[in-house]
Amino acid sequence: MDIRIRKEMPADYRQVEELTREAFWGAMDHPTCDGEHLIVHKLRGLPCFVPELDFVAEVDGKIVGHVIYSLAKVGAAEIEVLNFGPLSVHPDYKRMGVGSALMRHSITRAAELGYRAIVFYGHPDYYPRFGFRRASRYGILSADGSSLDALMAMELYEGALEGIEGRYLEDCVYEVDPAEMAEFEKGFPYKAPVQLIPSQVLTSQLPREAKQAFAQHEIRYVAQLQRFSGAELLGWEGMDEHLLERVNGILSQLGQPCKLAPSSYILQLAELGLRCPVCSLIRSKAGISLYRVESEGKRYILKVFEKKEDTREIRSYLMLSELGIPTLPLLGRTENALLLPDVDASGDYRLGEEGDLSDPQVARSVAKWYRTLHDRGRAFLCGMEEGHSREEMQLGEEVDSMYDESDVITLENMILIAKKTGTEDNTLWQAITEHYPEIRRRIDALPRTLTYNDFYWTNLIVSKDKEHAFMFDYNLLGKGIVYGDVRNVTCALSHEAAEAFLEAYGGHIPDLEKKADAFIAPLVTLFGACERHTFPAWAEASLEELKSGRILEHLEKWLRAQ
Repeated sequence: MDIRIRKEMPADYRQVEELTREAFWGAMDHPTCDGEHLIVHKLRGLPCFVPELDFVAEVDGKIVGHVIYSLAKVGAAEIEVLNFGPLSVHPDYKRMGVGSALMRHSITRAAELGYRAIVFYGHPDYYPRFGFRRASRYGILSADGSSLDALMAMELYEGALEGIEGRYLEDCVYEVDPAEMAEFEKGFPYKAPVQLIPSQVLTSQLPREAKQAFAQHEIRYVAQLQRFSGAELLGWEGMDEHLLERVNGILSQLGQPCKLAPSSYILQLAELGLRCPVCSLIRSKAGISLYRVESEGKRYILKVFEKKEDTREIRSYLMLSELGIPTLPLLGRTENALLLPDVDASGDYRLGEEGDLSDPQVARSVAKWYRTLHDRGRAFLCGMEEGHSREEMQLGEEVDSMYDESDVITLENMILIAKKTGTEDNTLWQAITEHYPEIRRRIDALPRTLTYNDFYWTNLIVSKDKEHAFMFDYNLLGKGIVYGDVRNVTCALSHEAAEAFLEAYGGHIPDLEKKADAFIAPLVTLFGACERHTFPAWAEASLEELKSGRILEHLEKWLRAQ
């Protein structure tokens, strides 16, 4: 559908007012229109009206949308900002991109005209997709001093609202007089009131405490929820993220807009300050989602973590950057997301390719990165043990909770593997039980460094001249032994590339590490496989090692080694 945006003209006025009336008929808790068309009618004649930001949207020559802007003030200094609204879309054209087209066009134009910021009241789960945040994040409150998610703001240039705070005051035209509204409505054809959906349709499917919360907030009709954000609902007694999902399911069935969870990619982008972002999902798996984002001519990658435990990757980026280990530049972060450059848009680097696994030159560059990771990681961990600066100690607290694959080697986990693989009678388990204190002592005595643990070409970034390479995706970054990483890489490379990697990596890897890894690695693989519902093909080789007795042989060799 081709949407054309143009300035509103006087000849459009009546048609736009009729459109606005249709768009808001039966909205929120009003069975008719609450006066939005009257606001548009009066606003055009007021000093606060901004004619340069008064736009209509046309489809096939028909006006199907409209947005209007006015001036407002913030704080005792009465700093001038923009306000917009109503934003109107004809019911027949809703959810077709008309409203988005109007918003993107008008925000871009407002920035071009040099305005400072936009502050307004609106649907707190809809407008963040354009980059609007809670106004209270800037210190801006409502006229009565309240902090509401429905009061939102956007800077039109960096730092535009810095140091500006106080109460937000919009023109009194937005306070509709019912008597004036009734008189104005007489100039339009009769339209039957809408039968609003009562809140009981939704709350009857919720627990008692949640029902009480809805009643306390005087939610009589389902559409009233548009005044509250998903985050605000989660603050109500009896509500949690599980119930919010249920509420969204019901809202979807009723044709009502859903609420955004705090980890929503839309809210992360707004928090990061990106204006009018255009997003496409790359992939979503196990609570981690990756998006390609374009905003104001720049391209980014957004990585969002739904689970708190997965946010460790954010801390890993910060740690590697602090240690001077090459990574993608961290352009921004929230509690739940990372903003990274889009490598596909880079002139110097590219994403890894499967052919890189057979390329000796790439292998040498990968080896340099691993050597840097291991050398600086080893020095860092040693510094933690000796007790260095406060900053290093804070990083050390993160390291204490980092992934260490050898933590899998517990008697409880070995019993789990034995049961899941049907190998309870294998003599390996008896040997582990008998020697467990010594096994654990030896594991704990192994020299640790930072380890990547997840090598594959899909996690690789290579400079276009192949002189530099580094890994990304640090969800499994942890601490462990050097040989575990080296073995992980060389097993994935061709013979020639593996030789090039080892040559470039250099240094001597103690034989004791290799013996320990030969015992530990297959058990770690088997434990990961046994945590899944079905046993994966990638663990079959380790299962064969167990059944053939090779893991037991590796254990015995390690225990004999000094």
